[in-house]
Amino acid sequence: METKSKPASLSKGKAAIVLLVFVGLSALIVYGLISVVGKKNVESPASSVEEMEVSSEEEIKVPVNVTLSDLDLTVGVGITKTIEAVGGDSILWSSSNEKVASVFSDGSIKGIGVGHCDITAENEFGRTAQCHVTVKKTVYITIDDCPMGYTGQILKILKKHDVKATFFVMNTYNNRMLKQIQADGHCIGLHTYTHTFKKCYRSQYSYFADLEKLSDIVEGYTGTRPNIIRFPGGTGNHVGGKLNMRRMVNGVEDLGYRAFDWTASSGDATRPRPTSEKAAANALASITADSEILLTHDKPCSPGALEIMIPALKNRGYVFETLDHHPEESHMSPSWYEKTVSKQETPCEALEADNEFLELTVGQSVTLKVTMTPEESTDYVRFVSDAPEVAKVTLEGKITGIKEGVTQVRAIASSGVEAVCSVTVLPKQEENKTDLTSGG
Repeated sequence: METKSKPASLSKGKAAIVLLVFVGLSALIVYGLISVVGKKNVESPASSVEEMEVSSEEEIKVPVNVTLSDLDLTVGVGITKTIEAVGGDSILWSSSNEKVASVFSDGSIKGIGVGHCDITAENEFGRTAQCHVTVKKTVYITIDDCPMGYTGQILKILKKHDVKATFFVMNTYNNRMLKQIQADGHCIGLHTYTHTFKKCYRSQYSYFADLEKLSDIVEGYTGTRPNIIRFPGGTGNHVGGKLNMRRMVNGVEDLGYRAFDWTASSGDATRPRPTSEKAAANALASITADSEILLTHDKPCSPGALEIMIPALKNRGYVFETLDHHPEESHMSPSWYEKTVSKQETPCEALEADNEFLELTVGQSVTLKVTMTPEESTDYVRFVSDAPEVAKVTLEGKITGIKEGVTQVRAIASSGVEAVCSVTVLPKQEENKTDLTSGG
């Protein structure tokens, strides 16, 4: 029995050792886990800060290239065309030759002189793109006294040669062609309603009334009111020239119009009527400058003359434009300008109306007359109603009552001097009716 008791003691000792080892290993594992978790808890705020620091940094911009809407552009002398640049937040434009073409901050390129140059667009990354620009001479073809019998042929020839022109129209039996002129992309200008000089040039007001009637007709067919005009016969015509043409030009500009004479002519309206070949030769001989305004008409020889002169002008290096793209607000023939228009301006110093107060009934009309000081003033006087729904006023000062109320009609000179008339519109009076009855 003693022999057997030793192994039992040894077994108990081994069990104790195993238990101690197990407890020690467990403690090490728990300690390790606690260390790992604690380390993570300590490191996590740092990682969050690091992430915040990265997210707070500005977004790095990647350099981009510049692309242009046009890489090869042809423009006429005095004409402005715009190209678009894409790439980057800011574009710096420059021209390799400012004497040929200049460029503005919005990418608008203006032809200055005949030749070639490069327009460069550079973004903030230093990336660039170039447009090669060719500047050619410019001619503005204008057709007066239309739409008449030959307007259809003229439109076909212009479309055939891909050329745009400016049509100075009047009131004719063929007004329906105004829609076709507009649809073909041409420019419409106002010429005259009557083309009867003695009527439209009877006074400055009769001229502008004539112009207003024509504008109404054009708007009826096209939906727009043109702001380009040509005086019948030009600014140096033999009838209108008796008026104060400086005042007439001021009136045109006061009313928002642009007036254009011409610098070259085909002579197609002269008598005896020239042949198409002769009219074309006249035009080609008179077109010599880098920018010309050519006068033609709706005449029998005009379509044939255009058929000859357009290819010839292209061969001379001309491009064709319409007057709504002309760089000047108005353009007068130099010789006539010196004779009739360039007279020294004489501003109006005082303006007096013949009535300061007027009473009208609905439908009644009265003409307001004004006197300028000095009488030879070159100012144009226009009339404006503060409330046209109460009383309207025409260009020549004719006031008409529309509905009951009070308004002011102002006569305004080009210099800014005003005369004011207070207008009261009363209800239309009913006619007194006598009730006649029979009795015994």
